[in-house]
Amino acid sequence: MAGPADADRTPDGELYEERYPDSTHIECVWQARAVREERYLVPAVEYWDLWFARQADGGLAAGMSGPTVGHRWIKSVVGEHGWGVQLQAHVVMPGVGKKLLLGGEQRLPVEDGCVVIGAHRVRFPEYGELEAFTERLLELGILRSDEEVRRVLSGDDVGYSERQWQRRVRDATGLTRKQIAQLARARDAFALLHQGVAPAECAVRCGFADQAHLTRSLGLLRGETPGRILADRR
Repeated sequence: MAGPADADRTPDGELYEERYPDSTHIECVWQARAVREERYLVPAVEYWDLWFARQADGGLAAGMSGPTVGHRWIKSVVGEHGWGVQLQAHVVMPGVGKKLLLGGEQRLPVEDGCVVIGAHRVRFPEYGELEAFTERLLELGILRSDEEVRRVLSGDDVGYSERQWQRRVRDATGLTRKQIAQLARARDAFALLHQGVAPAECAVRCGFADQAHLTRSLGLLRGETPGRILADRR
């Protein structure tokens, strides 16, 4: 278990749901149950993901994964129930190495009903407790909201030069502002394609230079072309 599957592409072997809390720190919370062996797509994202799982034998597992500019495929494990929280891009974990930030993953120890993160032991959260769990990590300083990065990602870049902002965003998130914007545009384009909007119109509406640029971005995000996405929709 390592990050959320994609609700629109979840195979029959994976029961998946996600919700979007009214939170300045959380992008979404998700859960998945595997009912048969299958593989599913995890799109590229600019978010941290903290995930938890109850394995088929009843054992507990946990981990965290960093953002990535490329999609990947993950195999489901029959009988496993997983859930997790995607943190908004400005939420960071002080002291975590850049390797994990850039598409890596790290297992977290689970001991006596608690998950160990850094020097802290926090009660292992159930799916319905993820919002409160996230707030607890912020209170303990395990997570930190970088308000300057939040501000610039929302479009307010007053106060620093472009080079300074680029460095600040990359140090905090592991990605450049350009990469983050590209992922957001590709997600918007995918949603429009699923509504039946033509690729050329998607490119214009989502701010791509041309349709070829749209195709490259969707390839990174999902490994699919606009034509394939439209065909799957039909």
